[in-house]
Parts: sequence; structure tokens; C-alpha cells
Amino acid sequence: MVKRLKTLEEAQRKVWMNIARRDVAKVYKYHVAGYQTKKQQLGRLATLSSIQARRPFLKTAKATKDVQAKAKRLMREMLVFWKKNEKEERDVRRREQKEAIDRAKVEEEKREAARQARKLEFLISQTELYSHFVGNKLKTAELEGEGAEIQAPAGAASAENENDALQDIDFDDEDESNMQRHARHNAQAAIAMAKKKAQEFDTQASLERKTNEALKLAKRQAHIHAEETVEGSSSGTPLVDLDSDELNFQNPTSLTGELTIAQPKMLMATLKEYQIKGLNWLATLYEQGINGILADEMGLGKTVQSISLLAYLAETHDIWGPFLVVSPASTLHNWQQELTRFVPKLKALPYWGNPKDRATLRKFWSKKEISYDEDAPFHVLITSYQLIIQDQQYFQRVKWQYMILDEAQNIKNSSSARWKTLLGFQCRNRLLLTGTPIQNSMQELWALLHFIMPSLFDSHDEFNEWFSKDIENAAENKGSKLNEHQLRRLHMILKPFMLRRVKRHVQNELSEKIEEDIYVDLSARQRSLYKALLANVSVQDLLEKAANLGDADSARSLMNLVMQFRKVCNHPELFERADVVAPFSFSDFGRSGPLNREGDFVQLPYSTRNPIEYMIPKLFYEDGGLLDIPHENSLNRTGDGPLARMMNIWSTDMVHRSLQDDNHSAFAFLRFIDMSPAEASAAHTSSTFARQLRALQQDQRRNELEPYKEDSLFVAHSASHPFTFSPLARLANLETAEGLPSLREISTVTWATSCLSRAELRWFIPHALAPPISVYSADRTFVERQTQVVEAPKESLALYGLPQHMWDSEPAIEAFQEEVGDVPPSGIVGISPNNQLPPAPMQVPEAKRLIYDSGKLARLDALLQQLKTGDHRCLIYFQMTRMMDLMEEYLIYRQYKYLRLDGSSKLEDRRDMVMEWQTRPDIFIFILSTRAGGLGINLTAADTVIFYDHDWNPSNDAQAMDRAHRLGQTRQVTVYRLITKGTIDERIVQLARVKKDVQDIVVGNKTFTDVTKPSEIVQLLLNEDQLASLEASGGTSGKAAGKKPAGADAPVQDLWNEEGDEFFGQASAGQGGKGAGQEDNEDESVPATPAPRGRRGRGRGSRGGGAGRGAKAGGRGRRKANIAAGDNGS
Repeated sequence: MVKRLKTLEEAQRKVWMNIARRDVAKVYKYHVAGYQTKKQQLGRLATLSSIQARRPFLKTAKATKDVQAKAKRLMREMLVFWKKNEKEERDVRRREQKEAIDRAKVEEEKREAARQARKLEFLISQTELYSHFVGNKLKTAELEGEGAEIQAPAGAASAENENDALQDIDFDDEDESNMQRHARHNAQAAIAMAKKKAQEFDTQASLERKTNEALKLAKRQAHIHAEETVEGSSSGTPLVDLDSDELNFQNPTSLTGELTIAQPKMLMATLKEYQIKGLNWLATLYEQGINGILADEMGLGKTVQSISLLAYLAETHDIWGPFLVVSPASTLHNWQQELTRFVPKLKALPYWGNPKDRATLRKFWSKKEISYDEDAPFHVLITSYQLIIQDQQYFQRVKWQYMILDEAQNIKNSSSARWKTLLGFQCRNRLLLTGTPIQNSMQELWALLHFIMPSLFDSHDEFNEWFSKDIENAAENKGSKLNEHQLRRLHMILKPFMLRRVKRHVQNELSEKIEEDIYVDLSARQRSLYKALLANVSVQDLLEKAANLGDADSARSLMNLVMQFRKVCNHPELFERADVVAPFSFSDFGRSGPLNREGDFVQLPYSTRNPIEYMIPKLFYEDGGLLDIPHENSLNRTGDGPLARMMNIWSTDMVHRSLQDDNHSAFAFLRFIDMSPAEASAAHTSSTFARQLRALQQDQRRNELEPYKEDSLFVAHSASHPFTFSPLARLANLETAEGLPSLREISTVTWATSCLSRAELRWFIPHALAPPISVYSADRTFVERQTQVVEAPKESLALYGLPQHMWDSEPAIEAFQEEVGDVPPSGIVGISPNNQLPPAPMQVPEAKRLIYDSGKLARLDALLQQLKTGDHRCLIYFQMTRMMDLMEEYLIYRQYKYLRLDGSSKLEDRRDMVMEWQTRPDIFIFILSTRAGGLGINLTAADTVIFYDHDWNPSNDAQAMDRAHRLGQTRQVTVYRLITKGTIDERIVQLARVKKDVQDIVVGNKTFTDVTKPSEIVQLLLNEDQLASLEASGGTSGKAAGKKPAGADAPVQDLWNEEGDEFFGQASAGQGGKGAGQEDNEDESVPATPAPRGRRGRGRGSRGGGAGRGAKAGGRGRRKANIAAGDNGS
């Protein structure tokens, strides 16, 4: 029982243990989860209860805050409303005030415009009346050949109330009668003032001359007749009567009538009819005391007309000076020569040279008591513009009777020191000579007019307001119409002061020149460079730079772009030179001795050495260390021993035995080539060169005997070997038609012209070359053996022959032929064609490449060949001196005789070159820079003018072509312009022609019509597609151009002159730093300070085209002159 109870308890205990282990944990988790849920629910309930409990207390505070926020928002809205209302009221008041001010301003502007218009009309009328009164006396219209009567300006007729007192000018008064009377009075007063000034000058000059002559004569008489009384001496002096009409050679009363002047007798030339009319006009100007501009077209004899005026003054009025002639440096000698030739009685004083020479020349006019008569020390002083500036203090002391300024466009800048200096000289009259009174703008014309008549043309702003804007805009803007009345008034004002005739109107014997534009395409190399430059040009950047031309950096960048494009168009060699391609030479080069010691022929045998030198020990060499030298103890013992002779199959005995004993001998071929065993053995043991030399001799022998082998009567026929013949024998026997070359010559020429014979196809250029490593040993036998191998005297003698100076020496030739046989004295290399010689491992650019790399030069090459055949003589003008250097290389290559003149040529060289060109018909070409060679010189020996590139200023090109198309030319003159199609070159020509139209319209050579649209600087760099896109986008380029600041011209003008180029201005080394107001020097080579330059002279090539040129690196030598400050090289 007890056992059963224990068992039952044990079972119950296990049951409880299982319940405790398995279910208690689960029940605990459920209990905890329930507790947490109840806790959360009670917390939410508590929160909701608190919120509900606080709700009645929150409602009152929220309502208060809402009321305050609404009140603030309402206040802000009211404040904004009233501010806006007040602003609108202020804007309305301001608008009303502004409109009132604008209306008042417009009314004032209208009144001021009307007042300015009346003032301008008064000034123009005053100038017109002055011109009318002067023109009636000068009759310029008749001299120019115009038959139409010119309508007199308003106020020219005498007014009814002429004697009434003049009232003050009121430009607000609409009545113009008072202004017309004032204009007439002022014009007459100006004329009277000019005549009075001239009379005062004449009276003072006459008094000074008479006084000096009286003093001179008194001293002479006192010296000769010291015992005579003063009265007796005076009675013999015709100069005491100072009031004598006969001696009053400047009395204007005797010159009031109309002048009809014949050619002066002292002038040793015959003037043409139009030149006599010009002399009459000049004389009338002088009598009226009025300055003028002789603007005849270039080549009509402005110089001789001016000289005839000086002769007229000396012959008719006994006025012998002093006269001052100022001209560019290039025409100084021309003035001196023509004065000496045409008027020998007038003594010309050439004033140029170094400072010491000029100081000596100044003694001629520095004497106090000098009398300017026929026996005066000088009558005419000739100098240059540059020296006028340098020695101005000396020129200002002299009262000049007449000042002539040749090529007066040199004073086109009215702010320059040159212009101001010349204007300040004491002169009775000034005469300006220019073939192109207008070059770039109307401002230049105003500068000339102000120079001759400062009181009349005293304001450039007024002149610009009168005419410049209208005419320039009409010439540049297509569709713009010019006021014909304005143009007529301008012509009427200019006529009294400017006489201009053109060749076609006055010179029938001078035929019209033919102008031809030759358009060329870019070469492949030029095209690639041009495209590469265009790829780097951004249109937007160009527009920005154009808008900031006043900035030096922007202007410099833009000008540099223009320059680079022009270089490519002219020749790619200006952009980058073709390089010589050569391998790296790992060697040391020998140096020759002095040439004065070596003579004309210098030998440098084996002068190139390897820097690496290998030393062989003497013992090693003597012990047989060299495999090709046998030694008793060496392994190589097969050189000259008995075994070597026994085993040598080419020994004489072996060959002879083989031919006799064996019918199938390997040497049986010797019979077919006519060679003995001894000759075969000698050929085997001799060197390769010796075998080739012997073969050459045998071939020459066969060629000599070939004509005799065909004839059986000669011994050579029977003695010749039947199996040996010359490969050219059959060609020689062929019949040749009359007038045709033999087949042998044709085959030679065909091979020479074949592409297979071109050496450049066989060029292989290794990366590096080196001579063999030098081997040396301190053994005499080794040195002698090595010298024999390296120098190879016999081989060298046969290859290169005798020196050229020994070719005529018979003993030397005999000794030479004994040594090497029948080789000519010039050697094998000398007689061998170039295509048979091994090419050098160096690729030098071909001379022809200079031609076909440029489209212009290739076309010029063909043109020059055609002109040379037609016996023409050519002037070729360039803008770049570097292009002239390349042209010299081309002329030397083509063997053309030529001369060269540019801004660096000395004065004496220029004179000699011009003289040589005019007197030597064998010189075919004269290359010149447009600026230096286009002024004043006479080159009528040429009948062809070629412009390789073109000047921005059309007048410079016109002057250049008239060096040949002028008086004295008897042949038809043809002008060629080389223009690169579709590039900046073509657009430059178009812009230059627009400027030419401005000149033609002003001076009356052309009636106004619609002219070409302008091409601005930026447009020069853009193609047609880009220009079209810019116009389609609203003319951005025009806006950019319009943004140029007022002071933009100065940096641009300075930058035109870079790169040694003449395109935009005077290009020279001395111009880069010129300040404001400094004049560009056209062509002043009168040296003030010599520049360290070489000599440039008249180059003529060797064998007819370039010999006698000084040596210079790069193969060119030129005679160059000293360059004065501001000299243009171009």
C-alpha cells in the first residue's frame, strides 16, 4: 500500500513537474501581455480625459490670438494700398513733367538746329564766295577742261545796300540778306588779307635784297676804289633808287590783268599744252598770294610744272629764291636731277646726309648778307620730310619765297609734328603736289585744305559736318543717296585751290593702262593652314574684339589674326618654313683650316669620325689577334701559305688545267666572255671596285670599236669576239627619221623623266647614322693598313677625279689615267647621272616646292615665263619684306636678273638702281615694296606691273602702278593683280575699291552711283556663309562695330604697322613706339641713326640670275641700307 502511494505521489509529482516546465511559461507571457495592454489603455484614457478637461480653458486664448492676427494683416494691406496709390500719383506727376521738359527740349533743339543750319549756311556761303572770287581769277574750271558754266553762289552779285553799315549777325533771324552781306564782306576781306600779306612779304624781301646788294657793291667798290668818294661810288650803283618801278619786281599793280604766260626760255624742255595751262594757274596763284594743290593724276608732270613756275619767277620777276622743296627720300635725287637738267641756271642745294654734312650745307643760307639773285650760292633747297623735323630750327629762320611739298599725302595727319612744323614756316606761298588728295577719308582732304588756307578751313568739325559724313556714308552704304547739291558745293569750294587733270583727258599719246585681276586658288598646303586658322577663330570673339578696338590687347589680337591669314594667302613659307629632314648623326666632324691658307680647293678626307674609339693592344695584334692576319701560332693560317695556294680553285694553274683536262670544266664560260685564266685569277683576288673599274674600261672600249665591227674591211671586225657586244649596239643601227632624236637618246630621256628614276622615291631616312667605330693600335703596320683601308686613295681618285682647277693640266691628266685608266678627269661620280648616284640620307626641300606650295607664286611663275618670252619688263610690288626674301629665292632659282628696292635701301642705292633699271634692258624684274617703291620714281622702262598682294589704301597701289604708266612711256602698260579667291585677300581688294570710290566722287572723277557694300575688319575674317548668318541674326557685326570707343583709332593705327608689313600703315622697326601726334614716315631712309642691318643691293643671279650677292645665313645676302626712325620697310 505504501508502495502504491509512493508510486501515485511519484506520478503526481511528475505531472506537476511537466505542468511547471511546459505551461507555466506560456501562462506568464499571457499574463504580462494582458498587463501591458491594460496599462496602455488606461494611459490613453487618462490623456483623453486631461484634454477634455482642459478644452474649456483653451477656447478663450485662441479667439484672442486670431483677432490680433487679423488686425495686423488688415493694417499691412491698408499700408500697401496707400503706398501704391501715392506712387502712382508721383509717377503721373513725373510723367507729365518729363513730357513737358521733352516738348520744351524738342522745341529748343528745333530752334538750335535752325540756328546751326543758318550758321552752317553762312560759313558755306562765305567759303563759296571766297572760292568764287578766287576762281574767277584763276579760271580753274577752264584749265581742267570743263566747258559747262558754273552757277555763281548766292551773294556773289553786288548787293544794293553794299555801302550800308553791316549789322551784327543774328543766326536766329530768318532774313538771310544780312548774312549774305557778311559772307561777301568776309570773303573779300580774306582775299584782300592774302594779297596784303603777299605784298608785305614781297616788299620786305625786296628791301632786304636791295640792301644786301647795296652793301655788297659798296664793299666791292670801296675795296677797288678806296680813293673815290662815297658819292661817286653811289652814283654808279643802280640800287639806290629803291622806288624805281623797274626794280620793283613784286609790284602787284602790274600784274592785275589777265596773265597769259608762255614757257620760260630758261626751261630746257618743251611743255605740253595742259602743262602750260597749269603754269598759268600756278603763276596766278602766286600773284594772288594764294596757296594751292596741284593734284594732277600721277605721271602728268607735276614736277616739271613746278620747276617751270620757279623758272618763270626767276626769268620774269627776277625772283631767284630761296625756294624750298620737300619730298620723300625716294624722290630727292629725282628732284635734283630734273632741276639740273631742265633749269641749269637754278642752283639746287641737296640737303641730306649725316649731321656733319648737313652742318656744312647750312652755311650756304646762314650768311647774313646773302642776296638771292642769279649769282646766289643756291636758289632751291631740296630736302626730305624727316630732315625737316630734325632741323626745323634752322629752316624756320629763313623766309622762303616758295615752298613745294611733293607727295603731300605725307602731311595728311593734322595732329602730327610734321604738319605743325611745316605750317609754321615763313613762306610767301605753299604748293602741294599730290596725285591722290584723298587716300582713306575726307579728314585727309581737310588737312591739306587747312594747310594751304588756315583761315578758311579752320575747323575739321565744321568741314565734317558739311561734307564728310554724307560722302563717306554714300560711298560705303549701298542704297544711300548723296545730296547732289552738297557735292556740287564741295566741288565749287575745292576748284580754286585744287587743279586736277587725268591722263585720259589731256594725254592722248599715253594709252590707257590695262588692268586684269588674276584669281588663284589656295594650294593644298595653304588650304590646310587656312582651315586650321579658321577653326581657331570664334565669331563671337571676333565681334567682342571689334567692339573693343580701343583696347590695345584686343586690337593687337585682331590685327595678328589678319596678318596670319594674309601670310597664308601669300605663301605658307611665311607662316612656317619647310624643314630639312635628316637623321641624327652620331659622329664628330673635322674642321678645315683657314681658307686663305688652303686655297680654293679644300680636301677633308675621312673627316667624320665615330665618337667611340676602340684600342687594340699591340701585343694582341702582333700575336695574331685579328682573324684576317695569319700568324704562325694563330688558328687562321690559310692566308698565304702553300696550303692556301694548293686549295685555291681560282689560281692560274688550276683554271688553266681545268680548261685543258676537263671538257665540262666549270670555267668554260671564260671563253664566251673573252677572259684568260690570268685575268680571271686577278679578278678574283682584286677588290670589287677594281673589278668594276676594269668592266667600265672594257665597256668604253667596246663602244669605241662598235662602229668598226660592222665593216669587214677593218681589223676590229675580225678581231672582235663573236659573243661580246654592247647592249646599245642594236639601237645605234636603227634608222632615225629626219628631225627626230635617236632611240638611244629617247630611252635615256625617258628613264630620266620616269617616276622610277626619281631619287626621292628611293629615299630611306634612318633615325640615326654613325660611321664605323674607330679602331686603333700602337703599331705602325696596323696604322698603315688601316689608313689604306679607310682612305682608299685609288678608289677615291677614280670616284671623284681630279680637282677642277687641274682639269686643263695635261701632265695631271696623264698621271691620273695611268693610275685609274680611261676614267674622265671629273671622276665616275662626275659623269654619272643623278638618278644613278646613291641618295644622301637627308631630305632637303625642293626648290620647286617654293613655287607649287603657293597658288599665287605658281600662277606668277607661269605668268613670268610668258612675259619673258614676250620681251616684257616687270615691276612686282609686295607688302611684306619677308615675302620679298622668298621672291628673291625664286628669282635666283629661275635665273632671272632682278633688282630689289624696299624701305631699307640707301638713298644712293635707290638712285643707282633706278638708273640701272632705266638703262639696262637685260634686267627682267624689279621687285619693290609698295610704300618705298611707289612714290615719285620714274620706272617707265617697265611695261608690266604685278601686285603680288594689295594695300589697304588704294592710293598706294595707284601710285605704284603709275611708276610705269606716266609721261615717257611708249608701250602699252598692263597691270596684273594676283588675288586669292574666296579668302581675306579678295575682301581686301573689295574694301580698297570702296575707298577709291570715295576719292573719285570728291575730286570729280566719278559721278555718284550705288557702290559696293563695305567690308569691315571683322568681315575680312569671315566667309560669306558666316556673314549671311550674321545679317540674318540682326546685324550683330554692325552693332559690334558701332560700339567702338572714340579713342579707338590710335591703338589700331599703331598695330597696323607690325610684322614688317605695309598693309595697314607704314611698317618698320622704328614705328612701334611712336607717340601721339607723330607722323608716319612714308619712305624716309635719310639716316639719322644708322641701324645694325646688313647690306641689301641689286641682286642678279649667277649664270644670269643672282650672282654677286653677299653671303648670309640661309643662302641669301642683301645690301641693306640704314633705316631712319620711322622708315617704312615696306
